[in-house]
Amino acid sequence: MKKTQFFTGLGRVLIAIAVLALLGAWLASRVEGGMVLGMTEQHLFNDTISLALLGIAFLLDGMVHRQTAE
Repeated sequence: MKKTQFFTGLGRVLIAIAVLALLGAWLASRVEGGMVLGMTEQHLFNDTISLALLGIAFLLDGMVHRQTAE
């Protein structure tokens, strides 16, 4: 059960960070120069994709651990 909680929590945190990166990318597209916190819009979109995929993978792993623990 402990692995399930860890992986599910980690997946949720990564998804939340991905949403923040997506908001940063949107903001970068709106500001002059196209950068937020020293990162370009494209960089932030790439971060969003990577973090979202990792978050989904960790959520799925948490589901697998939950099913094998029962």
